[in-house]
Amino acid sequence: MNEKQHCYYSSRELRGRDPYPNCHCHHCNKERKRIHEGNENSTSNTNTFNPTFNPIFNPSITINISPGYTPTPIGVETVQYITLAEEGKNVYTNKDALKQYGSSDILDPDNVSTLNLFVNGVLQPPSIYNVKEGILHLESSDLPPKDAPITLLFVTVKR
Repeated sequence: MNEKQHCYYSSRELRGRDPYPNCHCHHCNKERKRIHEGNENSTSNTNTFNPTFNPIFNPSITINISPGYTPTPIGVETVQYITLAEEGKNVYTNKDALKQYGSSDILDPDNVSTLNLFVNGVLQPPSIYNVKEGILHLESSDLPPKDAPITLLFVTVKR
């Protein structure tokens, strides 16, 4: 019991003080600064926790590249080709698209910024499929089960 009391009182004595005054590592310097700022901002001598917000990144800062010029925001357009898997089928075309769900045609990969294939909601690695305008070819021997949703997402960054 004395050991527990000693640890409690020892930690209480050190609270708000520098426990390692001879150490100058990054962590101890940062902790020293935090304790010092906390003591300056304190209005009373109680051990209350006063969190402060010190953001590293401030999104409200605008940096102009040249005086009088503010860059316009970049836009992004997304389009998706949607179909359902068929048993043993590994080539899908624009004719297989589910237009009732807002599916587009299969776009030319050279005209989009990036594309992603999702089978049954799971992102697939680019090594298992090949895309050409109007054609999606699944190159994996492990084909999706019947009626599994296939979504080919096209993302185009507008400049």
